[in-house]
Amino acid sequence: MLRTISRGGAEAATCTDANAIWFDLEAPSEKEEKEVETALGVDVPTPAERAAFEESARYYEENGALHLTATLLGRRDEGPLVSGAVTFILIKGKLVTVRQVRPRAFDIGQGRASARIGSAQTGADVMLALLEGAAERLADVLAEATRDANTISAAMFAEGAAPDLHKALKELGRIGALASLAHDSLTSMQRLLVYARASKGEHGLNSARISALARDVGELERIAEQMQPRLSFLQDALLGLINAAQTNVLKALSLATIAFVPATLVASIFGMNFEAMNWFKTGWGPWVAFLMMIVAPAALFAIAKWRRWF
Repeated sequence: MLRTISRGGAEAATCTDANAIWFDLEAPSEKEEKEVETALGVDVPTPAERAAFEESARYYEENGALHLTATLLGRRDEGPLVSGAVTFILIKGKLVTVRQVRPRAFDIGQGRASARIGSAQTGADVMLALLEGAAERLADVLAEATRDANTISAAMFAEGAAPDLHKALKELGRIGALASLAHDSLTSMQRLLVYARASKGEHGLNSARISALARDVGELERIAEQMQPRLSFLQDALLGLINAAQTNVLKALSLATIAFVPATLVASIFGMNFEAMNWFKTGWGPWVAFLMMIVAPAALFAIAKWRRWF
């Protein structure tokens, strides 16, 4: 899908509109890529090139165009948050974005990033507005992850009824995965801003906004790093609680074994049909069997209690 945005945040009719400053390619077709390449004289990178991790493939200048790629959080088909490469291309005061995911900052008409895009005069202004919106979204994700982790922690260590440990473990895993994705995204943004700061003069990037954004991203990156040990501690504690619960179940099974296995053994012995064991057929035989069924488990319980097995 190709969107062409002009100054003021309104959609332009065509790629050749003189007021168009932002060309947004979401999962573009070859025809849409060709249309943008023809209008701006820029080479749109392929999905494989956008997915590369080496700096030479993510941050470079080619034919007067600045190519910068960051890993941002977004959605695909209204599903859960996923990370994906988003390429920003600045050329002749215009911006081209190429992506497969749908970050919230790219939704025109929603949030503070949209207001900044509406006041943008150049493609560089739009790019910084999008990156600022992405940073704000990552801050919201980390804040939500922190609240969810606090909720799980309070439920785990509270006295009284224990929470559903398996459900809590799955939720904690979801939080950890999301925090890890946010950290990776912040790291890629930090690298992008370092390169953008070095190229700011040639492409109209505002140095003060880049520096402010870099400080915010750096602080969020530290918060994401600090979350990892805490989430690991909660995961270890939760696994310990699960092991303790499983141990209690095994204790209950052991008590049932102590209670019923001796009685089963006695019943099996008394059920033998050997003629030489005729005392099983005497009148007092059943009473001896019942007595043995009671004494044997009682003795085993006493030994287990003495050895502090439960």
